[in-house]
Amino acid sequence: MTRRARWLLLLASGLSGCALITHPAPHHGFAANLTSSPAGSPGLATKYTDFVGVMHLHTREYSHDAHGRFADVVRVANAQALDFVVLTEHNTLQHLRDGREGWYGRTLVLAGTEISTDQGHYVALNVHEEIDRTKFHAQQIIEEVNRQGGLGFIAHPYFKNGRWRDWTVHGFTGIEAYNAAHDTLDENKARLALWTLFAPIEPFYESILNRPYDPLASWDEMIRRHGRIVGIGAMDAHEFHALGVTFAPYDIMCQLIRNHVWVPSPTLTKESFYEALRQGHAYLAIELLAEAKGFSFRAIAQEEVVGIMGDAIPWQPGLTLDVTLPTSTTMTLFKDGEPAAQHSGTAWQVPVVEPGVYRVEVTLRGKPWIFTNPIYILPAREAPPA
Repeated sequence: MTRRARWLLLLASGLSGCALITHPAPHHGFAANLTSSPAGSPGLATKYTDFVGVMHLHTREYSHDAHGRFADVVRVANAQALDFVVLTEHNTLQHLRDGREGWYGRTLVLAGTEISTDQGHYVALNVHEEIDRTKFHAQQIIEEVNRQGGLGFIAHPYFKNGRWRDWTVHGFTGIEAYNAAHDTLDENKARLALWTLFAPIEPFYESILNRPYDPLASWDEMIRRHGRIVGIGAMDAHEFHALGVTFAPYDIMCQLIRNHVWVPSPTLTKESFYEALRQGHAYLAIELLAEAKGFSFRAIAQEEVVGIMGDAIPWQPGLTLDVTLPTSTTMTLFKDGEPAAQHSGTAWQVPVVEPGVYRVEVTLRGKPWIFTNPIYILPAREAPPA
């Protein structure tokens, strides 16, 4: 076996990737033509801005299994006009202590951590104190993240070498509804290594895209048990270098899965980002296929927007779910985790006849493209006593 062939076999047994970029100065995102009401209010006029970025990246400065550098992440993020990047280095907040958090050009870089618990991996965001994973069980780690005012997400729940094992936990913010490295690349490592060496890689990545059935099913089940559970998209990017070739590079991984958050301000801040994420005012998109800005999913009553993704609102007569897309494609409405209706086009208005948990999935060219967080439609309020 040649040295080159041995390297290819090595790549096939362990590959993952992700990325980001640098400069300082806040950026104004895409002004979505949205208005919304807080849960239960009669109809607000809050304007939201759609900010886009990536989550769950590793760099070689802080994660032993990553080859890509922090500077590479910043370069890619700025080149792709990303509004934010969330680093989640393994079991450390050293990057936070080193002052890596802040604005790098147009991109806000935030520091989180991926904690290897006894039940699987847990992504903790907006925490400021190191959490000693050797002293706590998974549920205790979830509680410690909450004590610090952080957000926590069950990571890559079906990664074959690191599945999440305890589904009785509670108090977590959300789940990785799609992890690009483990839900797409894991089953195609050998093909990816060969393709990267001998052909353009964008067609290959598009060819292997599939709907993440098990993570989505677990997300729906957790919502049934606990109420609002936020779904995010994770790159789990590390970038891998061998023989002068870059595998699963940041620039591809950052297009493979992005998160969009709707913030009630034209300017993004750390605080507004985390609050939007906590509320589930977000959707995820595989933007290797196409950019998703211009997409919206809202609840409308009497010609007023009364809720957006993540909101819980009471059912009322005439309530409609409104979907808008930047290009014509196929939309599927899910109710309580099951497909309920389908439509093709750029706009869709669906009457809501009963309470439930409603979210939308969009396909493009037969491939998964957009996944929304749900709008939670509650039973109508009882009439007040006379």
